[in-house]
Amino acid sequence: MSSATTYAQNYQTLEQINAKLQSGQNNPNIIDELAPMLEAASKSYQVCRARIDAAEKFIAEFETSTNAKD
Repeated sequence: MSSATTYAQNYQTLEQINAKLQSGQNNPNIIDELAPMLEAASKSYQVCRARIDAAEKFIAEFETSTNAKD
């Protein structure tokens, strides 16, 4: 996933990878897919984390500016 995708798309990617790993726990063939899945999960996680950090920063700045006006 590229960073141009949405938070929801990246979150869905993480959900799909998690489901695949959970369902493939007893499947030895899952190991062949593990590296690409982990790479995709890492990229999606980074996008999601960045979006969450940006939202938290916005909220903190909003609260600060709102409190300064009081």
